[in-house]
Amino acid sequence: MRLLFPSLLLSIGLPLGAAPVEMEAFGDQGSWVLPGGRRGLVLEKGKTASASVTVPQLTDKEKDAPGKWQGVLSVDAYGTTTGAKGAVILEALDPRSGQVFAKGEAVVSGLAPKDSWAVIASSWQAGAEAERAFDGNPATDWHTQHGSAQPTPPHWIGLEFSAPQALEGIRYLPRQGGYANGVAKDYRLEIRRPGKDWEIAAKGETAKEVPDQRMPLVLKLAAPTEIEAFRFVIESDWSGGGFGTAGEVTPVGIQLPKKSEAALARQRVWLQLPPEMMAQLVDKTFGLRARAGQGAPAIVGLPHFSRVNERPTEQLFGRSNGGSGPDLLGAGLLGFDALTEHKQSVLTVMEVRKGSPAAKAKLKEGDVILSAGNLPLPVNDLDPGWGWLKISHEATLGRQTEAALKAGKRMLPLTVMREGVPTVLNVELPRAKTFTTMNPANDPEAALLLKDMIAFLENTQREDGSWSGDIIRTTFSSLALLATGEKKYRSRVKKAVDWSLAKYPKPDDYGNLGFWAGAYAGILYSEWYLQTNDREVLRHLDALRDWAIAGKHNSIWNVPALGHGPSGLPYENKALVAPACHLLLYEALAERCGMKSGIWEMMMPYMEMAWSNPKEGGHGALGYNRSYKDTEEFWSRSGLFAMTAHLRGDRLDMRDAMIGFMEKHHPWLRNSHAYGEPGGSWGLLALNLTKPEAFKSVMSEYTWWFSLAWEPGYGLHFTQPHMGAPYMGEEDLINATYALVLQAPKRNLHITGAHFSGR
Repeated sequence: MRLLFPSLLLSIGLPLGAAPVEMEAFGDQGSWVLPGGRRGLVLEKGKTASASVTVPQLTDKEKDAPGKWQGVLSVDAYGTTTGAKGAVILEALDPRSGQVFAKGEAVVSGLAPKDSWAVIASSWQAGAEAERAFDGNPATDWHTQHGSAQPTPPHWIGLEFSAPQALEGIRYLPRQGGYANGVAKDYRLEIRRPGKDWEIAAKGETAKEVPDQRMPLVLKLAAPTEIEAFRFVIESDWSGGGFGTAGEVTPVGIQLPKKSEAALARQRVWLQLPPEMMAQLVDKTFGLRARAGQGAPAIVGLPHFSRVNERPTEQLFGRSNGGSGPDLLGAGLLGFDALTEHKQSVLTVMEVRKGSPAAKAKLKEGDVILSAGNLPLPVNDLDPGWGWLKISHEATLGRQTEAALKAGKRMLPLTVMREGVPTVLNVELPRAKTFTTMNPANDPEAALLLKDMIAFLENTQREDGSWSGDIIRTTFSSLALLATGEKKYRSRVKKAVDWSLAKYPKPDDYGNLGFWAGAYAGILYSEWYLQTNDREVLRHLDALRDWAIAGKHNSIWNVPALGHGPSGLPYENKALVAPACHLLLYEALAERCGMKSGIWEMMMPYMEMAWSNPKEGGHGALGYNRSYKDTEEFWSRSGLFAMTAHLRGDRLDMRDAMIGFMEKHHPWLRNSHAYGEPGGSWGLLALNLTKPEAFKSVMSEYTWWFSLAWEPGYGLHFTQPHMGAPYMGEEDLINATYALVLQAPKRNLHITGAHFSGR
């Protein structure tokens, strides 16, 4: 669990009679504008920066966990003002007595990076961060924090510059949507001249056109004024609710350069609170103080406090279908599983496999990993999107393994906390080369990975012919073997087809959620027939078609729709596109087998309604249904429909829009609704089929995942996707789906682009 620092204080408030410990606030140390708009603090000799920390109660889930809880505190360090060595000392102390009860120290070196400007604000709400008032988009806005932790006015937002700027005034544009909550009424403009304190440059009350028509307020200074910072202060808002908002805040006379990529901490100063101490601190507040040691002034950033379990288990998992964890991270290359947690600055080891590189390096259960490759782990981002792709702990570990191999190194240093001391363990990498193209045809490492995954499938097929007794895993495993183009695997696939025919002799046997299972069987039967001309499957393709058409119902929008199965439509007759997308793909393949059908024509009005049409201002992806055209869970349903359109040569406008959106938003590939995997694989297969250059480009973005997940000699290890649950399958699923994905460029199957001349 990550504990937040709710306030940065000049002093910590104490009960009457206690002796307060005076602590200078972080913000009073002088600022350093870090790349990405973050503010660093200059720690000089004799100066300190302090914060208060309140340790909350354990949640019910945490109380039931078997191990004890320890605390790990840290402060980011970015270098020094001169590049010479400096030092930062971090102390936890009793605010009543001032006594230090835990301490850590680290050497800081290298010139701290610097940007030209940073956003400053009194508070913000998640999803309405202060940066949104400076993004050039009036449709996004800043909103002060609300809810139980809502601060009282005045509120403020502004900019701080790394070098003095000539300000002519500001333009405040109120938020353009919603009520008048937070729209400035009584205001003031404050500026800070170089080396001076804040001063009021203008004040007043906004005209009624500002809240009523959302017109801008433009404030002009008497003359251009050299400043190092400004802030627009909202003393009251027109709603009377005590909020603050802004659509855009523009400094007049100052051209803001494009914001740089956010800087990551180069070093971090750590200290540990053992379980006995943590137990005593629950519901109590203590002080955290950072001070400069010997050497050059150091630039420090935000403090972090992580509460971690000594024996983490799956009892702590928090994400099965959506959410932000905690959950499983499988580091197959290194030989351990970890508990990955959103917004956490450390990674906790759950299990170390016997004989693995991690075991040989003496990594053990409960170890807290602080850094990899001598760089501190960033604050973990488990939400789908670009943050996850760039700074998740999974991506960080994976990229560090590839970077080490590229540099010719066979060791990856991992820093762990041992008895309060950061300790480096050198983990041997069981590979010597990096991935290159991720195409086994010209990437030797990808070829070795594929060989392991095919062997995994050979070793895990059951006697009855299935994989895991499940049609989804059986279909993907069979398709992966067929994709090799090697006839020696046909006997295995024949055994799998026979298992499916025996398990589902008639469509009703697929069950009430049968459109999913039936579609998978139909895809398997079609690809099998197209390779072997085994006519035994044809009548099953026909029966599935008839069952699907008979299972249609009229949706709330008065067009035919399909649910999970034939019994009815879910979600108040709104239905959903996902099961139908699978059926449409099966139908497109079955028609290549000679089947006549009409599911595509029946479903097209519903699909058109669910599509976010760019010509109507939409984003291009396929929505959940007409009422929910999201940009979060689109990956597999858009990919499946695009594959179908491509195979049919119909509605290529929809195909191109969906594929274009997917290509630009690939960090959501694990976030398909209830279907993170195999949904991720379906989307990649769609890119390969419809736009091979996009497939190649996107695959190159995920070499880090294949690198980290692959245990040479075994195959891929499972990490929980953003959406979807382990019941969909774990290693038995991803070794099948990605064996198929890696072979997609060979185009041996019709879903991967095999030539079809018509029948």
